[in-house]
Amino acid sequence: MSPYRKRPQGSTAFFLVAAPLAGMLIVGVALATAPSGDQGHLAAVALVGAAAGLAATSVGVYGGVLVPGLLVLGVPAGVAAVLSLTIQPLVIPLGAASHAAVGHVRRSITVPLVVGGVVGSVTGAGFATVLPADLVTRAVALAIVIVGVVVLLSLRISGSRTTVSDPPASRIGSIGLVAGFSSGVSGAGWGPIGVKLLILSRIEPRIAIGSSLVGRIPIALAAVLTYAITSIGGDRFSIDLRMLATLVASSGGAMLPGTLIVGRVDRAKLSAGIAVLSIALALPSVFGAG
Repeated sequence: MSPYRKRPQGSTAFFLVAAPLAGMLIVGVALATAPSGDQGHLAAVALVGAAAGLAATSVGVYGGVLVPGLLVLGVPAGVAAVLSLTIQPLVIPLGAASHAAVGHVRRSITVPLVVGGVVGSVTGAGFATVLPADLVTRAVALAIVIVGVVVLLSLRISGSRTTVSDPPASRIGSIGLVAGFSSGVSGAGWGPIGVKLLILSRIEPRIAIGSSLVGRIPIALAAVLTYAITSIGGDRFSIDLRMLATLVASSGGAMLPGTLIVGRVDRAKLSAGIAVLSIALALPSVFGAG
């Protein structure tokens, strides 16, 4: 059996079943108790959250799915960014733990990624409080598209080769810095930019996804704290608690099954899928849709 296709055992296998059921139950309660006029919108929010959770563990993209989806539903860009960053420390540990359980996390990649990512996310969150949210969203979306195109061109030219050893820690830290800044300033970019840059560095996609999920936890926490501190006295950090609960439940419930998907996909196909999905989700924001 491939080292990237280990079967989940014990508690991991249990949570692969329990988490989706718990998520559906919480979403059902939220929908049942919501005002009738809000139920349709809340159901759409739940679908966006589920798609983001599944994408996080299967292709390494969370905010890059969640934020564009919320923008399409009419959620303001600043609110969508804060929601994305607030939810990640709550649900990403589920996906990170499941990837660690099947061998998709490598410390030599995670540590420098976290160091660079924390610096980048704090800096990005600080800039987000003074820059126009729509401009930031377009700029990050354009960066996601460019990196995605580079990944596709790289696959076409060099195929699916991987590195024998990890890239230098300084390069991984720089990737964390860039991806963390994008995530901190817009709520998206850690996966669409970070995972793809790791793939360009010839890191096995499953390792890139699993390691980036572990790194995403402190990065999101750092960005949320920066938002909270820099927004004291204002209303920028205001969050709809019912929407937040729905997104947490739907994302968390869909996250663990994605780990099973990623272990069964060919490397080149997985890399191409990550790039194509990221480009497709980012293009509407580049042109101002939503």
